[in-house]
Amino acid sequence: MPKNLNQLRKGKEFVDYAEKKGAEIRRGKGSHVIVRYKGESFVIPEHNQDLGTGLRAKIIKWFIAVGLGLLILICLLPQLF
Repeated sequence: MPKNLNQLRKGKEFVDYAEKKGAEIRRGKGSHVIVRYKGESFVIPEHNQDLGTGLRAKIIKWFIAVGLGLLILICLLPQLF
């Protein structure tokens, strides 16, 4: 399993990542999963293909906003300077 958010490509990988970070996971309609963390929720599709670039970016931004993506910021900050 990839270690940071930039390496995640499929919806299932995002769901597994969120679950390991302590998010509540529940099934939605069809192949969609609802990820809930700190009172915020987001729907992630679990299709067999890689997620599109725009949807991946939106999910990553949401993960960072609710605190699930803090690790990525800590990893990227030293590279920026």
